Amino acid sequence: MKQAQFEAAYGPLWSEIDSLLSRRADGREALPEQYRRLCQCLALASQRGYSPQLVSYLHGLVARCHHALYGVAAERPTVLLQWLRADLPRRVRAEWKLLLLVLLCLLGPAIAIGVLVWHDAHNAFLFASPEELTHMHQMYAPSSIKSGRGGSEGDLQMFGHYIWNNVSIGFRTFAGGIFGGVPALLSVLFNGMKMGVVAAWLSLDPATRGNFWSFVVTHSSFELTGLVLSGVAGVRLGMALVKPGRLSRRRALQEASIQMYPVVAGAALLTVLAAFFEAFWSASAFAPAVKYSVGAVCWAMVFLFFGFAGREKGLHATR
Repeated sequence: MKQAQFEAAYGPLWSEIDSLLSRRADGREALPEQYRRLCQCLALASQRGYSPQLVSYLHGLVARCHHALYGVAAERPTVLLQWLRADLPRRVRAEWKLLLLVLLCLLGPAIAIGVLVWHDAHNAFLFASPEELTHMHQMYAPSSIKSGRGGSEGDLQMFGHYIWNNVSIGFRTFAGGIFGGVPALLSVLFNGMKMGVVAAWLSLDPATRGNFWSFVVTHSSFELTGLVLSGVAGVRLGMALVKPGRLSRRRALQEASIQMYPVVAGAALLTVLAAFFEAFWSASAFAPAVKYSVGAVCWAMVFLFFGFAGREKGLHATR
């Protein structure tokens, strides 16, 4: 078939498609079927060596039609929003057994060592050096604590420090899970031990007790949650290698990585959010009562989000 005959045979179809695309949402019921015929026309024109002008025209028409059929709809959430709003909390709830295991590794040592130190302050030296304990005490002593750190420049500097510190801890916890999940649990356990020692040691002295708890109450809701999520994701990757089931270890690791991606993204976001609050809010000059109130709100938001987000009707459960 010559090009002139080809254009005469299919020209009305192209004109109709162009007219439908110009109408936006009106009368597009037949567009999917016409789109398939248009793709055939483009393939034939390319195969038969018709003029570049015709091929270019058909290619542009196909692109417009494809965008009209498969473009991003206004109601469709972005991928990141979908991860955070639905996939993240649903995946965390689906991994409730690992979540309990990681929480046990974090809170178990923290509570046990905290009770030991509270009962006898000398027990703190079993888990931390005298230099570390002295440094922590000096940080939260009324005579040395700095509210606001001297302006925005100091806050920005501390924000960078907290980003580096928190992200490195979360990344090591997650990455360590690749070795069977054990290093991830050990990282969480070590942080729990350190948390118990510091909290109990500073709580023994009335001079540092209020400064410490008012400082950590807000950002800890995001920081500890991010650490726990990093641990859950790391352990899940490790278990995929240890117990791949009927899949190959490579395939099992790929599947676990896809499932844990929203969790890792959520952990990273929470870690950055914790660093922001720690730098710009925790050391501010607001009264302790205000900080405790804000901290209570942040903790409640974390529990409510992971307990109820993603349960809306019409959202399919994560496998």
